[in-house]
Amino acid sequence: MRVQLQHRPNPDIQGGYWQRPLDDRRPQFVTVATFAEASAVCRAYIERNGLGGGNWTGGQVFEDDQQIASVSYNGRVWDTHDNEICFVGEK
Repeated sequence: MRVQLQHRPNPDIQGGYWQRPLDDRRPQFVTVATFAEASAVCRAYIERNGLGGGNWTGGQVFEDDQQIASVSYNGRVWDTHDNEICFVGEK
């Protein structure tokens, strides 16, 4: 599996996170073995870049070229029918 990491400026906020060095905004793909690892990779990327929920546009999880899940800003992993399938962290 691989998970996509990507962010964008939040259109609701003037200035902000992009005024400091960040990972490239172009999509990056990271190979992961589990949904829990995909969640952890996404949360680390979000934390490293100081992203808010309006900045996070990544989290798509692919098997081959088919999207099979997505990781939301809070680290929850959802299948393509919006059913939660994994959560790493405190509830």
